[in-house]
Amino acid sequence: MRIGLTAPRQLAALVGGRAAFRATTLLANLALLAAWDSGDYTGYALAMGGAAFLTPLASIGIEKCALKVIPRVQHTVALLIGIFVALAGLLLLVALAALGGVLIFVHHAPALLAGLAGLYAICLGGNQVLVGLNRAIGRPGWDVANHLVLATGLACWTGLACWTEAAPTAHAAPVVFLALCLATVAVLNVLLLAGLRPGFAGLRRRTLVRVAVGTSVLMAIPDVVGGLSMSLLFWTLSVTAAPAESTGLYMASVASGTLLNAFAYLLRVLQPGVSRALHQRDLTAAYNRLSRVLRLLLLVGTPYVAVALITAQPLLRPLGGIGVVILYMTCVPIIFAMGSASYVMENATPQALRATAVGSAMALVTVGALAFLVVPWAGALGAVILLAVGQLVHAAAVLRWLRPQRLMSPPSASTHPAVMADGKESVS
Repeated sequence: MRIGLTAPRQLAALVGGRAAFRATTLLANLALLAAWDSGDYTGYALAMGGAAFLTPLASIGIEKCALKVIPRVQHTVALLIGIFVALAGLLLLVALAALGGVLIFVHHAPALLAGLAGLYAICLGGNQVLVGLNRAIGRPGWDVANHLVLATGLACWTGLACWTEAAPTAHAAPVVFLALCLATVAVLNVLLLAGLRPGFAGLRRRTLVRVAVGTSVLMAIPDVVGGLSMSLLFWTLSVTAAPAESTGLYMASVASGTLLNAFAYLLRVLQPGVSRALHQRDLTAAYNRLSRVLRLLLLVGTPYVAVALITAQPLLRPLGGIGVVILYMTCVPIIFAMGSASYVMENATPQALRATAVGSAMALVTVGALAFLVVPWAGALGAVILLAVGQLVHAAAVLRWLRPQRLMSPPSASTHPAVMADGKESVS
């Protein structure tokens, strides 16, 4: 299917729609922070931060996998769409089970508020899968319209929450606000799913299912690790340091998330072309450039993190939440650099995809091991520094994998393709 917009206009529209939603999210949180009392917003921030891992869990890389695989095939697109939708349905059940476990065993926010935050995060994950699938089959307008509606709804519900703050039921404002946001995303998801009209004949094609599921899981690991790391740090803050510091960490994650998500979304828009460019090519030159970038990242980032850990307490902690936002923003270049490197690895060979997934897992282990040492002492500032440390660990793991790859002879096209069920198309 041809896309009606020219490439520059399409890119501007897609990025503009997503940017509108992210900017509205940032402004909405600033308005809610000013309108609600500190207790209400702290509970809201804990609930939203604790549910951060559910959004990537509900998508498990399906959007990224679809944008990588579909441009490489022609005759199995409809079958793949059905497989991806079925996988999203399965992940919905997994995410709901995970949310239930969190509500039972982790008490970092009121149960009702935490439940709504979790459902909202899950629906956002599903929403990104559905708009990604529509975009992959040549419907970018659905993506733009979806995010404009999300932005408009969020602005309306924020205005309502601020307007009713003086009412006798103001204590219920966070619950009502999240319920309205959840309803908006749920309705959009139903409309997007109906527009796809998926068929499920592809579930009988074992090769298709194996490639789609395996690639989706591996491509999701960096996103899931990022969400788990953030949720782990929020939980550590709530039990070992002043829970009020979670407000600063949440505002920092929202502010930086506006930039990071815009950057990540731009990469997703460009992903079909990148996937085709890296498919069955000699990647020696790309691996060499990537190694140079990662070496520079480790050379600059490691001493920076060490200095920040020492100086952040006396310089930034007196500023409260603003200090946390400042520190987070200074760590954004580290996250950008490693995110770009991981993006190249994900869209290269299956071996490169596995290597960056293992590096992400190592980053999560590092953050978990250090959380109870750093966060009780440094609070939210320490949590931000640990996020940067995780990125550096990921970079070191990928760089270690790249060293022997640059010494090996380039693989031929026949050494790493995954042949689809029709015996003709390669998608790895």
